[in-house]
Amino acid sequence: MLDFTDLEESLSDVTQLARGGQKVVYSATHPTFGEIVLKLFFKTDARSQREIDISAETVFDCVPKIYETGHVTYVGSDTLYVIEQRVDGEELRKRLVRGEWFTLKEAVDFIEKGLAFIQQLEKNNIVHRDIKPENIIVSADGKVYFLDFGITKTEALIGPHTPGYAAPEQFNNLKNDIDSRADLFSIGVVTYECLSGKNPFSEGATSHLDILQRTETITPVSFQIQGDTQQQFMGLLSSLMGKFPSRRPKNAAQALDWLSAAKATLQYEGRNQ
Repeated sequence: MLDFTDLEESLSDVTQLARGGQKVVYSATHPTFGEIVLKLFFKTDARSQREIDISAETVFDCVPKIYETGHVTYVGSDTLYVIEQRVDGEELRKRLVRGEWFTLKEAVDFIEKGLAFIQQLEKNNIVHRDIKPENIIVSADGKVYFLDFGITKTEALIGPHTPGYAAPEQFNNLKNDIDSRADLFSIGVVTYECLSGKNPFSEGATSHLDILQRTETITPVSFQIQGDTQQQFMGLLSSLMGKFPSRRPKNAAQALDWLSAAKATLQYEGRNQ
C-alpha cells in the first residue's frame, strides 16, 4: 500500500488546513488536477463514507468535484484519502466574523443559489442536514459551494444536527418529518444571519440545550431591509424558518417561486437597516 509520504511527495505546496476527530485536510497542488484539497479520513465510518459517496457519484453545480480516492498508510494505519477540487474562495463564517453582512442583492443571489442546490438534492432524494456558514464557501467570482454531507440518519433520541441551524424536526429526530424542508429551514437561517449579523436562535443563548429550546419557541424578529419595499423578502425568510415543516414552502421549487414574486418588489440600493 502507498505510504502517505509518497503521496505527499507527488504533490507540491502541501499545507495543513484543518484537523478534527474525523479527518485531516490539506491544500496542495496536484500535477494533473492543479489546486486540490486532500482529505485523510481516520475512520471510514458511515458519516465519512456518505460524504464521499454523494460527492463522487452525483454531479452538483455547487459541490467541489472529487478527482480521486484511495488508501494510504498514515501513522501506521490504513487510511482513506480523497483528492477534490479546491475552491478559490472564503468560508462564509469568516466573512460574518469580520462583520461583513449581505446587501439585499447579495442575500437574494445567495438564497437563489442555495434553493437551486436544494432543488438538485431533492431530485436525488438527498437531505443535506448541515447547511451552515462553516460549510459554505463563496468563490472569488461569487459562486457558492456547499460542503460536508457527513450527517447521517441515526437511532439516537436527538438527531445529528448543528444547533442554531437545524430545524426542530431534525434535532428531535422525527424521521418521518425530515425532508428537504429541513434544508429550507437552514438556508433561511443562514440568509437571515448574513443580513442581520445575528443567528436568531443562538444569539444570547447560554447552552446547546438553550439554543434548541429557542429554535422551538422563538420567532425570529422581522426587521426592515432597505430595498425590501413590501417586506416580501423578509416574509420569505420567515416562512422558511417556520417551526413546523407544514408552514414552510413544500419544496425548493415553491420557495423559488415565492422568491421570484418577492424579487419584483425589491429595490437594490444601500444596505439593510
